[in-house]
Amino acid sequence: MNRKWEAKLKQIEERASHYERKPLSSVYRPRLSKPEEPPSIWRLFHRQAQAFNFVKSCREDVHVFALECKVGDGQRIYLVTTYAEFWFYYKSRKNLLHCYEVIPENAVCKLYFDLEFNKPANPGADGKKMVALLIQYVRKALQELYGVNCSAEDVLNLHSSTDEKFSRHLIFQLHDVAFKDNIHVGVYTRNRNFRLYKSSKIGKRVALEVTEDNRFFPTQSKDVSDEYQYFLSSLVSNVRFSDTLRILTCEPSQNKQKGVGYFNSIGTSVETIEGFRCSPYPEVDHFVLSLVNKDGIKGGIRRWNYFFPEELLVYDICKYRWCENIGRAHKSNNIMILVDLKNEVWYQKCHDPVCKAENFKSDCFPLPAEVCLLFLFKEEEEFTTDEADETRSNETQNPHKPSPSRLSTGASADAVWDNGIDDAYFLEATEDAELAEAAENSLLSYNSEVDEIPDELIIEVLQE
Repeated sequence: MNRKWEAKLKQIEERASHYERKPLSSVYRPRLSKPEEPPSIWRLFHRQAQAFNFVKSCREDVHVFALECKVGDGQRIYLVTTYAEFWFYYKSRKNLLHCYEVIPENAVCKLYFDLEFNKPANPGADGKKMVALLIQYVRKALQELYGVNCSAEDVLNLHSSTDEKFSRHLIFQLHDVAFKDNIHVGVYTRNRNFRLYKSSKIGKRVALEVTEDNRFFPTQSKDVSDEYQYFLSSLVSNVRFSDTLRILTCEPSQNKQKGVGYFNSIGTSVETIEGFRCSPYPEVDHFVLSLVNKDGIKGGIRRWNYFFPEELLVYDICKYRWCENIGRAHKSNNIMILVDLKNEVWYQKCHDPVCKAENFKSDCFPLPAEVCLLFLFKEEEEFTTDEADETRSNETQNPHKPSPSRLSTGASADAVWDNGIDDAYFLEATEDAELAEAAENSLLSYNSEVDEIPDELIIEVLQE
């Protein structure tokens, strides 16, 4: 027993000596800039689903980033924080070197391309010229199919090419135009991990940088650095709602019937989607339908768009035109129902030119408790727990049946990570050297007069 106490005492003395040599900031402020701003958020999760569930339960404007943490096996952990706070620790490029934007499923996004080819296998290929031709083709397609004007100055052109591989990311900065989601862009589905500006793949030293032939330059600002502007412009899901924003759709099934040409490997239609389709929150869809089915009028949902940064669902309504601004139904112009999931309210806006000119927005009305995010999040947790209990029960009854976590052949790294990993892998992820160094350096190397440290980061370091 005495030996245990001696070992414990020695450990405490070593910890005390460490903090004497490298003390914590004398004044701790858990905010990035102003005292009136909300507390900073910096949360790490082992699973992507956990990170997105936390985002749903968080009222602050937070986003999900993926951090690569093991060479060769594709393991990643997920960070939830704000754009501003992430950039605060990311901009020095001393830590957090291998990071990805997680593009949310079903969320409105920018048009983007991930281009690459093997150089030795294509000795005659001129990558720069091919990229220029692609941009020219896409510009023409946007004009012909959507009536959207675009120039080479609207395309952020990033590269991480090596002697072996040609690699480019193109992110289109279209004015007041975005696509409905990843599927309509035609690139990827689900919650896609897209490498961040200034980041390299783990085990590699080539970061994603602005190319020499890039012609996009962000608007200069006295308050925001050019580098931060490039970072924000590179984020595919950084699309904010506005009354003037136009959402483009790209429906392959419709185009096969209508004979519309193909755009970005998937057919394109400029016609709107008629009829009801489920959003990521079917409970909210049913609530909106209840708002437009009354007084003998059977309204419907013409289409919906989901803005992840604001957790905002925007519904275009058909066959129901009642407008609170004029106190009656419009004769021809349709209305919108907007559901603010963060603030748990809904309100009405209008497509009518007069109402839009007045920037009309109805009063905000509270959402019923059963369609609020915290309620839905709780239900989802309970469902997941029940599902896990059932899985464990089945494994007990069928001990020789392999678990899903072991059926990894042919599955992507992200799918394996999301579907279940042994506790040993969780422990390895949290003990990863890069993340530990990032946390410690962020905590100890910054000046308390100019930098602040998030609560969760301090807790992570002390626990380690």
